[in-house]
Amino acid sequence: MRVIALSLLLCSQAFAQEKTVNEVTPTVQAVAPAASSSTTPAPTPGGTPEPTTTSEADNNAQGTVVASVPKNSVEAFPKLSFKSYGYFTFSQHETFKAVNDLTKYNRRKMDLAEIAFEGTYDLTPSSKIEFEVEIEHGGVGTAMEFDPFEEFGEFETEVEKGGEVALSEFVYKKSFDTTGSALKVGKFPLFISLGSILTKPGRTPSILTSDVEAAMIPYHWNELGVQVEQKLWMFTGRLGMVSGLNSEFFRSYSWVGGGYQRQFENVNADDLATVASLEYGSVSKGTGIGLAYYGGNTAGNRYKKDKLSVDANLQILSALVNYRIWRFVITGQVIHGQLDNSDKVALANSTLGGLAKPKSFAPLGHKAELESAQLSYDVFEGGDLVVYAKYEHVNTFAEVEGTIPEYPRYDWTRTSAGLMWAWDKGAFMKAQYAEDVTELTGLPRTKWIGLAFGFDIAKFN
Repeated sequence: MRVIALSLLLCSQAFAQEKTVNEVTPTVQAVAPAASSSTTPAPTPGGTPEPTTTSEADNNAQGTVVASVPKNSVEAFPKLSFKSYGYFTFSQHETFKAVNDLTKYNRRKMDLAEIAFEGTYDLTPSSKIEFEVEIEHGGVGTAMEFDPFEEFGEFETEVEKGGEVALSEFVYKKSFDTTGSALKVGKFPLFISLGSILTKPGRTPSILTSDVEAAMIPYHWNELGVQVEQKLWMFTGRLGMVSGLNSEFFRSYSWVGGGYQRQFENVNADDLATVASLEYGSVSKGTGIGLAYYGGNTAGNRYKKDKLSVDANLQILSALVNYRIWRFVITGQVIHGQLDNSDKVALANSTLGGLAKPKSFAPLGHKAELESAQLSYDVFEGGDLVVYAKYEHVNTFAEVEGTIPEYPRYDWTRTSAGLMWAWDKGAFMKAQYAEDVTELTGLPRTKWIGLAFGFDIAKFN
């Protein structure tokens, strides 16, 4: 908290400096002295000449040059800009009939995966509001409520359609050119994984940025909070305080990913989280590498606080790279996470009632790890055709606590290859073939094939 307060203080000081510079800069006209200085008015400290009775025609006759700012050279504020992207998918994957019957069969699916509308509302040359509305799976969404007086505390939900319409980003950003710093307040993406950085489909040739992130952390992770940024040469440092996770919704199949507070209308903020990162270049633009940290307690945001009497601190460390060398792009990440008292969290969750009851998915790992590496090649050096190969591995039971056993079913690897073809202005097609294997003895290797069609106006502007 002290570091956040100090950073905000530095931003306010930069704001004051910027305001002073703007106040002393001449904005209407500038007077240049002529060869004879006897009739030239003396400038004031602010740069504006003292009033004079000499007419403009007289000044021109005496050699005084009056330079005024053209009206068309100043952009009108506020102003609104707009972008959009979206895609739908077709996939076929092998699956099994039941736990006791490992006979494989194919399942096909079609999905209007995502349509997003991005807007930027420029307030001044140095401040703006950015927002993004996402329509996922063509749905309307759900709202969940918690009633502590209904049968000792029940979770209730109204389901209208299985998708979601969400305001995934709404943030005010103020930049300070004098210090190279910036301030963000609102809901914004966390610099923690490739899935929350490379959100636009045109920035990655694969159908999804990562196929395994959702098994460990929230995918497209955005949170409410405040963040300060500082640029120095090619480096960008970030430090922020954001809303935390709720450990009531931690599950075996997604580790802490389910704790992303999207189920309820409001976000519990009894426990906040700290985010920090250091980036060289720009990971989002394919010219950078970065390190990131996330840390916070997840016990205070639970609705049924009496179920867990100990802290459930979560720490996540990640290393990221997305760098282009000639026609090749190397993209990868390593994420390590640790959940303290994971066995006690699992025990508390196993006794939850209502819709939150995890049943057999209550066990949680103490440590989780994820590694991915992707090599892509731009065939025609224009982005019209890109081929790639990718390796991803995730294990959310890398280490366990107490009586929780290791579950090799959640230690799985995906290898894939595919291409992205920009077949029209602003439109693209993606194809991907993948094979999955887990460490569970006797579980066969499975295959997955996917196609995606979509558009990305931002990429082709």
